[in-house]
Amino acid sequence: MRSFGVRRLFPAPSCTTLRRTPIAALAIAVLTGVGCGSDSAVGRIFSSDPSVSRWTRDSVLLEERPEILFRVLPDGGSALVVPLGTVGAEGLRALKLSERGWRRVDAEYMHAGKTLTAYRRGRQAESIRMFRGMWQPGAAPLDTLNCPVVIPMARAILTGADEGRGFAPLATTGGRPPLAHALTLSPAEIAKALENIGTLVAPSSGIPPGQLARYERRVVQVPTGVNGSSTLLVEYNDPAPLPDSLKPFGERPRQFIVALDRGTYGFRPTYSFSTVGSRETPPRLEFLDYLDVDNDGVPELFFGLRERALAPLYTLVLRYENEAWRELYRTVGNRCDF
Repeated sequence: MRSFGVRRLFPAPSCTTLRRTPIAALAIAVLTGVGCGSDSAVGRIFSSDPSVSRWTRDSVLLEERPEILFRVLPDGGSALVVPLGTVGAEGLRALKLSERGWRRVDAEYMHAGKTLTAYRRGRQAESIRMFRGMWQPGAAPLDTLNCPVVIPMARAILTGADEGRGFAPLATTGGRPPLAHALTLSPAEIAKALENIGTLVAPSSGIPPGQLARYERRVVQVPTGVNGSSTLLVEYNDPAPLPDSLKPFGERPRQFIVALDRGTYGFRPTYSFSTVGSRETPPRLEFLDYLDVDNDGVPELFFGLRERALAPLYTLVLRYENEAWRELYRTVGNRCDF
């Protein structure tokens, strides 16, 4: 899996870090008097056998039981669940493990009977019960990929009263803190904020004035608290099919997404995306949901692909910083980790 703007998940363990975990403490007790430097016996073992070093880092990380974020994909009456990364005070971080590390994640969180907490609109929703892990004992792997390290995928079912609502797109192994802000905008305020998009905002993305009427519009109010207000995420899609012979150069975008936040003189665009959506241009996005991934009370924005068959696990995450929504994380959903 590939990420952008995400720091490396875990550094090589230090002696101080190792002493904080039971497994590492046992190793240090066995190797009393042996240093942790590159010239020590332990250091020479790590440098001569990368698999030992990588599993040591994995075990230190997993012993701390970080909260893992999962992408949930409906699949008939059940869902496929795949880990994306870890969330917490240090934000969303790409999760990169050895084969042995992923098998431990599968065993601890993804085998039959385990549960995850799903989220809708930034708040805890239903429980998702695991029905089948990637490497469930006594059964063949859930799927097979020809790569050295495979990121696991599990199958899950809904439980309880929320079964009729369908699957939420995001779930974790822990509990996200409550959002710090509430929805603030009335329908009249939302209408006022949107009234200039067609004449002042959309033309800069190649959509002539007056053309937005042919688009289907979806508006989501997100309780971010930016400048004491909510964020408005507006998604426009032209439902007319694209001809196969369409040349994208100079063509009007068929999708336009804009985020609006309160400024000094009213609402202003703080993020925009547009695409023709043809084979030669970026695929259309779909807003999935929002969730606070760094414990600051302000949710991040999650997107997938509108045409999910192109890349079912594609995930884009935006974070508000420096007066704009900026890309925090992106993965195309490749489960082969080389």
